[in-house]
Amino acid sequence: MSRRRGTAMTAVAVVATLAAAQEAEPPRDLGLKETTSARLAQVDVTISGPPEIIRSLTAADFELRVNGKAQSILVDALCAEPGTPAVAAEEPGPVAQAAAPRAATVTYVLFFDMSHLTMMGRHVAIGSARAMLPKLLAGGHRATIVSSAKDLRTVVPMTRDLATLDAALDVMVNDMKDFDAYAVEEDLRIDELLRQLQLDPFQAEKMAERLAREERQRQERDLTRLRIALGKIAELDAPKAVLYFADTMRQNPGAHYALALPGPVPVQVALEADTGALVLDRVINEAAAAGIRLYTIEGQGLVGETGASTRGRPRNPRFATQRVTDAESTLVGLAAETGGRAFLHGGGTPARMAAQIVSDLSCVYLLSFDPKGLAEDTPLAVEVDVLRKGVKATARGRFVVASRSSRLVTRLLTAYVGENAAAPSEGALRVGIVPIGYGKKGFRGRVQVAMPASRIPGTTWDIGASLVAAGSVAEAGSGRITIPDGSVPAVWEEDMTFPQGAFEIVAVSHDVTKDDIVSHTLRGSWPKLSAQPVSFGPIAVTQQARGGFLRNGASATSGALIVGEGDALEAAAPIAVVSLVCRDKDQKAITVTRTLVGEVEVPVGTTELAMEPDERCAQILDLIPPKTLGPGSYRYVITARSGDRELARAERKMFVPDPTPAAAASGR
Repeated sequence: MSRRRGTAMTAVAVVATLAAAQEAEPPRDLGLKETTSARLAQVDVTISGPPEIIRSLTAADFELRVNGKAQSILVDALCAEPGTPAVAAEEPGPVAQAAAPRAATVTYVLFFDMSHLTMMGRHVAIGSARAMLPKLLAGGHRATIVSSAKDLRTVVPMTRDLATLDAALDVMVNDMKDFDAYAVEEDLRIDELLRQLQLDPFQAEKMAERLAREERQRQERDLTRLRIALGKIAELDAPKAVLYFADTMRQNPGAHYALALPGPVPVQVALEADTGALVLDRVINEAAAAGIRLYTIEGQGLVGETGASTRGRPRNPRFATQRVTDAESTLVGLAAETGGRAFLHGGGTPARMAAQIVSDLSCVYLLSFDPKGLAEDTPLAVEVDVLRKGVKATARGRFVVASRSSRLVTRLLTAYVGENAAAPSEGALRVGIVPIGYGKKGFRGRVQVAMPASRIPGTTWDIGASLVAAGSVAEAGSGRITIPDGSVPAVWEEDMTFPQGAFEIVAVSHDVTKDDIVSHTLRGSWPKLSAQPVSFGPIAVTQQARGGFLRNGASATSGALIVGEGDALEAAAPIAVVSLVCRDKDQKAITVTRTLVGEVEVPVGTTELAMEPDERCAQILDLIPPKTLGPGSYRYVITARSGDRELARAERKMFVPDPTPAAAASGR
């Protein structure tokens, strides 16, 4: 799982650029025969009543209406006898009545929204989760733990192992990676607003606008992270549920600050609150489209009129309680609209909460129907009736038919933080940077994202990348590349401007032909120019290669392909090493020496740099002729000196494989 600040916003930026590329450049006609198949939509319904009846229901016992229109349905019963172990659900077949009732694996995501959990709520949430898991997982079910604090991370990947989950929750109690003080400091922000109101009502209004904007930005970030968690299980079989732990998540973020002010609600505060409802609606729609139920749990317990100081007495009597009411109504709405339950004021005992969740998911019927003619990506009203006496059906509040494009967006969001985002597998996309120089706006570097040859004629790639620095997206871009014969790599390049210090390049690639998605994050740093007399930027090693290159919007059939530090070089091809030497403004003449270190040291070059007064960096390019390097490992060492004094040193590892390993082994 990726671990970064601003994860959700970065993911949205990457997905947006890829979506733009897809809309601007429609897929080309590959001349292949196309076949179509019907896609069934599914509504999951909880059934309660006498066991002997509910386990014998057929399609004739149900009436399903979507937006008031009756639907012809197929049914699949996921109702096991108590104590029956869960098994992986099979794909529903086109049968006229319910298949024999069977146990199904229930998939749980435990999502801790740490930015919206108070100190008490965080403690209660973790403790409740530990107490609930034994009952939730009994019978072979599975769960994953996701934490949204300063970063979004998967604490435990999907597992049936209760001991692993329990141990992780135990560690979370004191782990600062899973702590965020935003909700804890809400009382302090309110105190500050009340003090400002006494000093200057006009400035207090501006402060309320700022606080509302900050809360709405937090809400959007964390609800986007929740959407990412939904995407992790969107393609899995039902039943599936997310246990969402939060105390201060609000559909009208920041609205409560206006209650402390005299007069009408400031326009900016009202705007932030209104847009927050739209963000929450996207979560509900995606849960409805994926058949996921949200069980919302408020951890902080009963909250009275404590918290905010009453210096100067708030002018609106609702000020002390409205923020709690807003948060609780948001949790209720999330649960009701997705077919789950809301557990408020600490949720009762963990045993009670777990029992109700297990009861909801222990007997679920999937009602499948053809969604043809229904609006896509739009909330639709759902009504389900069971015609047998003594049986009750509980369905979600809304239903959404997801379009192909929205399903792709969900997959892209999930790919961004998936396990492949930490380190690309063999043959997956490669991300690198060629340093160019330094200007008034910062460092310039050529970002390269490369996909290997697919071997499928006409393969089309949508490739995008975002530059993340100081917790926000600085630049983003994307493009589409089609490889006619599939025999060469697809390489997307774009020049970007980097600030000094740490950065991340987040890349996502979508194989339009096979509908495969892969992602990777490259982390690095540029020098801080005044921190030391001389410093080096990233060192890139490249070799010329045939491929489908798209550089800053211009296409070419060959170019310089970046070779990763762990990748093999071709000894028969020339090698280019590109580096950047930077200096503090007070450092004058610099001698830059490059050496290749293998079994012996081989000089590569020496350069006397005499920069202009306003010039801070110089690019160094070294060309190593073909067949210079034999099989083995090497270090490219670059040093900067002033007279006899070494000012800086950097190195880059390189590797040339033995072209005949079998012959070498037989000759021993």
